[in-house]
Amino acid sequence: MKVKSDKDAPAPAEIRGHPFHPAHKLKLITADDAGAGRFVCDGCKELGGAGCARYECEEAGCDFDLHAPCALAPDVLPAGRALFKGGAASFVLLHEPPPTAAPDDGDVRVCDACGDDVRGFVYHCFDRDLDLHPCCAHLPGRVALGGAAFELSSGGTAPRRCLLCTEEGSRPHLRRNYWTYSSDDLDGEAVHLHVACVKRMAYESSRAGSSSSHRTDGGGGGRNMPVIRAPVQAAVALRKKNGRPRSKLKKLLKIVVFVLRVIAGVLFGDPTAMAVAVVGLVFPNG
Repeated sequence: MKVKSDKDAPAPAEIRGHPFHPAHKLKLITADDAGAGRFVCDGCKELGGAGCARYECEEAGCDFDLHAPCALAPDVLPAGRALFKGGAASFVLLHEPPPTAAPDDGDVRVCDACGDDVRGFVYHCFDRDLDLHPCCAHLPGRVALGGAAFELSSGGTAPRRCLLCTEEGSRPHLRRNYWTYSSDDLDGEAVHLHVACVKRMAYESSRAGSSSSHRTDGGGGGRNMPVIRAPVQAAVALRKKNGRPRSKLKKLLKIVVFVLRVIAGVLFGDPTAMAVAVVGLVFPNG
């Protein structure tokens, strides 16, 4: 899918002849454009947050949207990912997931980053039978702010429960098998965030007050992604009982919410979230 050759170049204002939608022109929609609400990407079939950049078909009656990362996805991930056991893996872009070993038994492919089903565009490693949603493939290896850093690791290395873990949702006991962000020394203690738990929390937040239509006006994404603070506040409150100073608890909450916003932004297809992760200059409100 050769749409963009320079990864550092700005996203084009429009795309003509996209391999997955060649008949019509696709226009870039950003957070500043009217109607930039929630949507479902017709490429990866994953949710896109309000305010996240997307490419939209303007042809009358053609309800077609792509996350910006899906629309501009290179045929091959530039450097692979070295998170998996055995070293870096080579991923190629497919428009639909390859068959599983037992498709007749209802076996489906899942993303090896977040654990959710793969239903559309996917980066697949044929040598090691690995899969990544295009947006998950963009998750930064490190998110840093104010001297604190969260490093991304592959499945199986994190504790069974992270800061956000609940018993709700599908396969809660398997979330540690996928990617995790960890800070080994955040104010003197280790903090872990399962990507699966961050994604679940962000989805719940984005769906709050929104309809289930293909494109909606509610929800959120990108730098303004509304993140449910209650689970984080509850977890931080446990540390208060252990005698943590209020000032340190407030700092911990701000750092964690910032990291959550960055991760959720990338998962929802916001290319600016990656820049925020690298620069680490934006502090969350509150």
